[in-house]
Amino acid sequence: MGGIDPSGLGRSLEEAMRLLGQATGAGTVQPGGPESPPAAEELVGRGAGGDGLVEAEVSAFGRLESLVIDPSLLRAGTSAIAQYVVEAVRAAQDDERTRRAETLGAAAPDTAALARQLERVSEEAFRGFDRMISDLDAATRRIDRR
Repeated sequence: MGGIDPSGLGRSLEEAMRLLGQATGAGTVQPGGPESPPAAEELVGRGAGGDGLVEAEVSAFGRLESLVIDPSLLRAGTSAIAQYVVEAVRAAQDDERTRRAETLGAAAPDTAALARQLERVSEEAFRGFDRMISDLDAATRRIDRR
């Protein structure tokens, strides 16, 4: 925001944007730095079902990437296969969720601070707009008197 900012709205907005960048991972992070994004491999979840006869792998946030079914399981029938597939996928999703929490847990943004800052920005913006409207109203009255 250029020019005069007596309300401090610009500083508050910059702080809110910084916190929002942290929350979304869009901050200024250097590759390989202490807060660099985790490698894709770190967020892959793996799981098995049916005593290892079905293996599933999911990427970040649980998207199924691969599913391997041992051919010997075909004799067990479709409902057993379906049950083991669900078991393997759920285990892989749980594994991915655990890995993500461990990997990203230390770098998690302070969402409470973000909410407080955004609330302050909102309040300051409302006060600033209210002052601006009052100033415009006063200027309009002065113009009308001429």
